[in-house]
Amino acid sequence: MIEADAPDGTRAVFGEFDTDDDWLLNVREFGGAVERLTGRSLDDEALRRLFRRADVDGDGLVSLPEFEGCLKEL
Repeated sequence: MIEADAPDGTRAVFGEFDTDDDWLLNVREFGGAVERLTGRSLDDEALRRLFRRADVDGDGLVSLPEFEGCLKEL
């Protein structure tokens, strides 16, 4: 489900990289979205570290609100 308060650009990129349309990003999807929005290519270790910080609820996936929170840190 799309969060109504997400900025349109963030929501669009999130949806573009959510390849299975479950509105959750796995680490691979997350990395592509972060790179697209920030222009930064992270090495594997940095990506996994950022993913773990973004995955606030610890379910192994990043939701749109978690993704937005992570982007604020970059």
